[in-house]
Parts: sequence; C-alpha cells; structure tokens
Amino acid sequence: LDQLIYIPLPDRESRVSIFKANLRKSPIADDITFHDLADVTEGFSGADITEICQRAAKNAIRESITADIERQRRVEAGELSQEEADGLPDPVPYITRAHFEESMSKARRSVTPDIVKQYDDFTAKIKQQWAAEKEGDATTYDMDAAAEEQAREDALLEG
Repeated sequence: LDQLIYIPLPDRESRVSIFKANLRKSPIADDITFHDLADVTEGFSGADITEICQRAAKNAIRESITADIERQRRVEAGELSQEEADGLPDPVPYITRAHFEESMSKARRSVTPDIVKQYDDFTAKIKQQWAAEKEGDATTYDMDAAAEEQAREDALLEG
C-alpha cells in the first residue's frame, strides 16, 4: 500500500532552527536576528527558507564581486595603487538585511494555504476514522477490504 506522510510547515522555532542551520557558516550582519527572519517567513517550508538563505548569500557574493571589479578598475585607471586597493577593507563582509530583503522579494511559498487546508482536512478525517475504529464503529473505512475489492475489480477488467 502507498503511504502518505504529512510533515506540517515549520513553526516559528523550527524556522529559527532552519535559518541557523543554513547560515551556520555564513557571516551575518549584527542587525539581523534569526527570530526576525522566522517571523517574516511564516507559511514557508524548510526548502523555501533554504532557498532564501542561498539567494541572500549569492546577493552578498554578487555585491562583493562587483565591488572588487570596481576596485580593480580604479587601480587600472590610476586612481589607486594596487597596495592601496589591497589595503581597503572587505566591501561586503557580511550578509546584510538588504541582501535578505532582496532575496525575500523573490521568495515564494511552495505550499499554498489551500494545500495546507487539504492536508489538515485529510489528517482530521483519518484521525476521526482511527478513533471510530478503536470504538468498533463498523462505518469506518477498512483499508484491507478496499484493497481486496480493488484487486477483484482489476481481475475482472483483465479477465
């Protein structure tokens, strides 16, 4: 039999943990908190949050590369010596709030509220059926009987 395993969307603390795990090796600006990020990602899956983190990091890398190209252009134009350019601080030492804001502007929830409702309704229905089975209610859905009936129908169609 096929099995359907429902994993609900992460709650606030789970989202905090997902952000921490995704960004554990990344330098983050001091004005960003994982709780703030979790607050603005309610309804997002773990995969959605991972994508947000990856995009924010790529935004920071892109900005750093652009700054390095500009720095090299200034050296070639004679505005800076190579030693001066090498002595300048890292133009993008952290993933900043702006990087996350840009990432969030392109973020989409992969699980719509309608899909969440369908799963919640299905879960409630199954729980109700299990409760009825425990009480001995004969009106509950019998998975084995349904499988046997399907096998009989398949045999009739094939034969």
